Amino acid sequence: MRPDGLTTNDLVWASQIIDGDVVRGRYGNAATAPVDPRDIAAVAARSLLDGRAGQGYSVTGPQSLTQIDRLRIIAETIGRPLRWQEQSEDWFRDEMARLGMPAQGVDDYVDALTARVGKTAEVLPTVEQVTGRPPFTYA
Repeated sequence: MRPDGLTTNDLVWASQIIDGDVVRGRYGNAATAPVDPRDIAAVAARSLLDGRAGQGYSVTGPQSLTQIDRLRIIAETIGRPLRWQEQSEDWFRDEMARLGMPAQGVDDYVDALTARVGKTAEVLPTVEQVTGRPPFTYA
């Protein structure tokens, strides 16, 4: 399974949302097509049941969303205004290291997000093709 990103990765914002109305981050305009872990599990299970074990699947959610878009969806869902506050790259690198990401992982992640700023993420039909149902939306 090769997910574009997981919807649940945004749980890292939970403490900021609980503590106030600002989420601090970097690359707010970088787009991904985050996939729900339930969709990854469904693709994996279906591929095993259908005898396709060992095949690789690139899996995305159904929408190209920036981090700012995702924060807007969270705000709408919880009925509270939230705003994105863009931070420096140094701050971001320090935060990723604090969360336990190794230095090479931080470098790779920064490169990946930088390349996605201002672009639309590719949305793939994998979940629906394999499971026969549409993927869960971010909301």
